[in-house]
Amino acid sequence: MKVLIICFSNISKVASIVPLLDSLDRNYPQDEFWVLSRNFLSPLFTHFNSVTFVGADIRGEHKGLKGIFKLFRRLKAEKFDVVFDLQGNLRTQILFWLFKFSGVKQAFTINKHRKATRHLLKKGAIHYRQLTTIFEKYAETFAKAGLRTDDLFVSLPPATKEQQAKIIELYGKKSGKWIGFAPFSRAKGKTLPFRKAKNVIRYFDEQPNTKLFLFGAGEMENEMLSDWETVFNNVYAVKTALKLDEELALMSQLDVMISMDSANMHLAALTRTPVVSIWGETHPYAGFLGWKQSYDNCVGVSFSCRPCTEHSNKRCRYSDYRCLESIPSAKIIEKVNNVLKENH
Repeated sequence: MKVLIICFSNISKVASIVPLLDSLDRNYPQDEFWVLSRNFLSPLFTHFNSVTFVGADIRGEHKGLKGIFKLFRRLKAEKFDVVFDLQGNLRTQILFWLFKFSGVKQAFTINKHRKATRHLLKKGAIHYRQLTTIFEKYAETFAKAGLRTDDLFVSLPPATKEQQAKIIELYGKKSGKWIGFAPFSRAKGKTLPFRKAKNVIRYFDEQPNTKLFLFGAGEMENEMLSDWETVFNNVYAVKTALKLDEELALMSQLDVMISMDSANMHLAALTRTPVVSIWGETHPYAGFLGWKQSYDNCVGVSFSCRPCTEHSNKRCRYSDYRCLESIPSAKIIEKVNNVLKENH
C-alpha cells in the first residue's frame, strides 16, 4: 500500500507527525509512506526506512492554485492508495479533493475538534479540561484507514560524526551543563518579555560550568541574540550557524531546553530533551504540548482569560499581555533547576 501524508503547517505541527510516523514505519514495513511538506523540514524524516519525503516550495514554485496543480501532477503518477490531509486548510483541501476525484479510494482529513476548542477559549482553562492532543488527532486520522499507531517513539537518531564535529568546532566538547533557551515566537503573546528573558540569561550565565545556547530564527531575533552573546561570557547564539539537522543534534545534547509554546519546544521534545515550556496567551490544555513532555515543567499564570487563542492570532484584550508580564523569572529558573537536579 502506498500512502501520502500532506501537511504544510507550521514547524510544530509537522514535527508532531514524527512520533506517529515512527510507529507506522515500524508497524507496516511492507507499506510505503510519503510525506508532502515544506522543503526545509526534510531532516525530520530522513531516518525512516519506508518514508519518502517530498518537499514543496509553497512561497515560490508551488505558490497559489497554479503551484498546487503542479504538485498534484507531479504526485498523481505515484498512484497512491490512501491520502491523508493532516492540516485541513484551503491548499491541502484542494489537493485532497484533486486526489479523490482522480480515483484515490481512501482519502481522509483531520478532525480539528473545533467545537471543543471554542468551549475552552470561552470558558478558560481554569474551568475546563485537557482537549484532544495534536498527536491523538493524527492517530484518529490514521485510524480511519485502519492504520494502528502507538506511543513508543523515543527520539530522533543521535548526532552523526559530521554533526558532532561541527558542534565541537563551534562550542567545544560537552562538559558541565548545557541549557537551551528559545525566548521568542512569531506572536507577541508567546514571546517572553525582554527583561524577563535577560534575567534568566544572566542567572545561568553566572552559574559555574554552564553554557547557555540561544535559539532564534528571525532577523530581529538573531540581532538580539548576537547582542546577548556579546554581553555575557557563557552564552552562545545559535542563529544561522547550524542547519536544522545540526540544531537537532545540538538539542539532543542539552540537559534542558527552555522554550515558549513554539517550534523549539517540539523539536527539542523529539530529541528526548526535557523542556521547560512557557505559556502566555495559549495553554497546554489546547493540545499542543511537546511529545511526552511533563505538565510539571510548564510555566504559566492562571487567568480567566487564558487561553484567549489556540494559535496566537489575537491581540491581548487588555493590551498589557498580563499572561506573560506576570510570569516571574524566578519561577522559570526554579523549574529549570529542578530538571537539572533530576538529571545530574
